[in-house]
Amino acid sequence: MWTEFAAKGEKSWYHFLAARQGEDILGFAAYGRRPLTEATFDLYWIGTGQQFQGRGIGKKLLQRVVNEVRNLGGKLLIIETCGRPEYEPTRQFYLRAGCELEARIRDFYAPGDDLVVFTIHL
Repeated sequence: MWTEFAAKGEKSWYHFLAARQGEDILGFAAYGRRPLTEATFDLYWIGTGQQFQGRGIGKKLLQRVVNEVRNLGGKLLIIETCGRPEYEPTRQFYLRAGCELEARIRDFYAPGDDLVVFTIHL
């Protein structure tokens, strides 16, 4: 994804955002159009460095993604994560950020490792 984005820039299928403080990257987000859809986008990754978590950086990045997707004509943002217990903080982050829990597909990744799908309708 990064290679295509670096080569094509705004014409790329993929988009990246970074939260910075000076030269330091505090967090990033990667998103792009969902193939074979009219106005659906995927949030591929969003993350902040452990030392920066709990400062609202992830929420600001998510809001920037929502704004960018809206500006690109997007109507739906899909966020997928896994259902293992160690991902509970991630799932709670999405719920606190206003995402809707859309679906859970049991044993998607592996036995006991569900796919959890959140959405934001724009």
